[in-house]
Amino acid sequence: MKRKLYAFLVAGMSASFFLNSFEVSASEDNTIPLNMLPGTVLKYDDNLQMVIEKGGHAKFAVSQDSRRLDRPYIVNVPEDATEEEARQIELENKLAIKAFEMSKEGNYIQAPPPKIYPGMKVVYDEVTGELNNIYYVDENDPSGYSLHNEPVTERELNEQSRQVIQAATGDVQWKWGTNNRNVLTYQASDDSFLGTGRATYYTGTTGNRDNKLKNYDCATQKKYDYSKKGDKDITLRNLDTNKTFTFYQADVGTLPDAIIDIWGKSNLQTVAGNTTATSVPNVRYYHKRFSDQSIPTK
Repeated sequence: MKRKLYAFLVAGMSASFFLNSFEVSASEDNTIPLNMLPGTVLKYDDNLQMVIEKGGHAKFAVSQDSRRLDRPYIVNVPEDATEEEARQIELENKLAIKAFEMSKEGNYIQAPPPKIYPGMKVVYDEVTGELNNIYYVDENDPSGYSLHNEPVTERELNEQSRQVIQAATGDVQWKWGTNNRNVLTYQASDDSFLGTGRATYYTGTTGNRDNKLKNYDCATQKKYDYSKKGDKDITLRNLDTNKTFTFYQADVGTLPDAIIDIWGKSNLQTVAGNTTATSVPNVRYYHKRFSDQSIPTK
């Protein structure tokens, strides 16, 4: 079932920052709230009851979502672009048009909300109060938590990651988050993944292959874009500035309201082009399928 969130532009505010006029309250259906007061940190106890460690519930939610929903996001090729850069932009644009058509036709999978587990920690954006990250108890990480240690599903994902399939069979698309703003599409014609949506940042020490996390590392959505090798570069583009960056898949996470998670706030701020940013509302990422990644199926 698709979650419907009704948004109205607030008069006098720019399209890149508006107020969603739905009330935010304690979850009655045992789902994780999409918005809380800015900077809220909450945990779930052994009975799966919410315990607010910092912050609290917000009556209204603020969103930085500024996408144009009525057409695909096409990036202009800069005059000073190299041939390689121009080819990459043209490829991404072509794939973005295909992804938009899939979405328009309703040819996508609605991702279910994240599951709640004992001890997990949920962190909200320091400025907007939007849902940023879910951390799971992890005794192997010095911090005591990690992005990837979701119970139960890890074994299934490990088994899936060992399946190497050489031939693509068809396009698959998933959507999740506020207003379904995060869209991930596997495109068989290019054997690649194209994601558009919001970028958040996370903290931690080790990735999902016991690797030490470092600058320009990132995490992808563990249920749909999972790898333990991360052997293809990820081209990350800020769609509002048209600046591109090369990131490396070094972790996976639930990414409850983001298309990509960037390790370290300073790295996210580099992508944003803003030293005070706590998330980036409009990004697009592209990478060829990782060598240990199976072809998605519906």
